[in-house]
Amino acid sequence: MDPISDYDIYVYFSCLPKFPEINLKWLNCDFDYEIGEGIDNESWWIGEGVKAFKETITSEISSAGSNSTHILPLSGGLDSRVILGGLLDNLSKSQIITATYGIPGSWDFDIAQTVARTFGLRNEAFNLLNEKWDIDQLVDAASHLKRPASAYQSFIRQKINNHFGVDCTYWSGFMGDSLAGSDLPKILSKNREEAVKTYIDSYCTLNFKDKLFRNEMASKFLLECGWSNNNQTKFPLDQFLEFGIRQWHLTQAVVIIDGYKFKTPFLNKTWVNFISNVPHKWQIGEYLYKRIIHESYPFMWKIPTRNNAGMSLFASKYEKYLGKAIARIKPYIIKKDPFFSHPRINYVNWTESLRHKCSLQKTVCETLEDLKKRSIFKKEDLETWWQDHLNKKQDNTVLLMNLSSLELLIKAGII
Repeated sequence: MDPISDYDIYVYFSCLPKFPEINLKWLNCDFDYEIGEGIDNESWWIGEGVKAFKETITSEISSAGSNSTHILPLSGGLDSRVILGGLLDNLSKSQIITATYGIPGSWDFDIAQTVARTFGLRNEAFNLLNEKWDIDQLVDAASHLKRPASAYQSFIRQKINNHFGVDCTYWSGFMGDSLAGSDLPKILSKNREEAVKTYIDSYCTLNFKDKLFRNEMASKFLLECGWSNNNQTKFPLDQFLEFGIRQWHLTQAVVIIDGYKFKTPFLNKTWVNFISNVPHKWQIGEYLYKRIIHESYPFMWKIPTRNNAGMSLFASKYEKYLGKAIARIKPYIIKKDPFFSHPRINYVNWTESLRHKCSLQKTVCETLEDLKKRSIFKKEDLETWWQDHLNKKQDNTVLLMNLSSLELLIKAGII
């Protein structure tokens, strides 16, 4: 088998981790900090969590300066909304501007705007349905990435910063759900082999490479990964890989852009030190986190959330069932989206957009043609992946978007 290239790794994982350098130092955590050891009282943990988060928000706002304008990208989820609760508790509404992006009909786009209207806030909405996906603009966005990540997602995020400029304070919910346990398995991996298998099974790009490559990739993980950098008593192996690879090399690279003032409250030491000590049983499914944010800002949670199928934070099973039923029929009612996108979609319906004549399909097709000329991958493979997706033989959405993004990153000199 040929050696695994950086191009292979990028397309396989949607990012390019340097395995020996993987660590969690960037989490701003005191690894020897202990709190609540042996305390099995849910109310106590909720109370401490409320205090920790409110102290965090106050500290972050104070360091931003009293006259700053605060820009909050607002989604239909939990993290951005709890940050908004903190901003409303501490600032005048005239200092807060929310921004939303996506397409009409999606929970992220619609619910976020509902939240902004409910609290009388100025909101800037970026409707991506008619986005031109200009290659030169995508390359420019890719050139601002610190590490190889998604050129398309970075382009979307940078629209907000380009619109408001460098004199504002930008807020990000980066790591809120992850530290709270959204990706934590109910049964933790017992050893490195299990952790690597779980990670690869969860985050590899489908329909790219074969089982032999997967096994070679697992061996590379086990041999090269900076395992000695991990403190398992604080973060189990599963979180070490999730945080050290996907969150740092992909998500952080996309959402935190150099040259702008960013506030990342979920990486504030007060919050990280608290949430990293929460017992595993209360991290699963963000159980304790949801109760902490509800207790902190109860006025925020009557409005629906994306997390509960468009229903409120603690909706009943019946309400969630109703939300899912509505989600199934809603695309056929909303005529603004010609691709019948599900309300749960992230930004745009990438899958169907690639199958219809539109600007995104044209851009991806052109970048794949340029990628063919580089002889990084076999031309026949690229053509097969594209045709199989168009003909609905396979869902190659992530694979095609990663390949297109790779070409944009090469053009930008990032990889």
